[in-house]
Amino acid sequence: MDKISILTQPLTADEIEWKIIAAKGNTTLAPYIDARAVMTRLDKAFGPFGWQVRYAPAQVGSEHGVIASIAIKNPETGEWVEKQDGSGASDMEPFKGGISGALKRAATAWGIGRELYGYPRVIVEGEHKYIPWKVLDRLKGLPKAVAEGKPLPEVIRLTAEGELAKKGAAAA
Repeated sequence: MDKISILTQPLTADEIEWKIIAAKGNTTLAPYIDARAVMTRLDKAFGPFGWQVRYAPAQVGSEHGVIASIAIKNPETGEWVEKQDGSGASDMEPFKGGISGALKRAATAWGIGRELYGYPRVIVEGEHKYIPWKVLDRLKGLPKAVAEGKPLPEVIRLTAEGELAKKGAAAA
């Protein structure tokens, strides 16, 4: 497998984190790549000495954030090629979260986890502070279905027990 194919191959269930993005009436979930998974992919494709990341503070108006620049050594020419993206501070651990977010966004510029943008929206019936374990267990099969190109709905509605919600259930 060539190096770029290693970066762009679909993520596995172990590389994805699910986060609550809305919890009014029902709970909406979104998939995210883990920062360590980004580093592992880069190591696997280019080795620990074939890539590097730099961070720089950024400010737009009154908003502060971080720009991550991921540089990869072109194996054919030895030239460093860089792609970057940025992130604002996160709600939890603003400094660390901003750095992690910038790394993950820059990784997407290299194709790592880009397919997450095409995932179905996942709605869990009811308001939840935490994602129910049975829902997380059910979602472990989603990355494989995406990788295999299976047709998926735009929205997946689940009960807190991880079962498909009945048609006509309350809308989000």
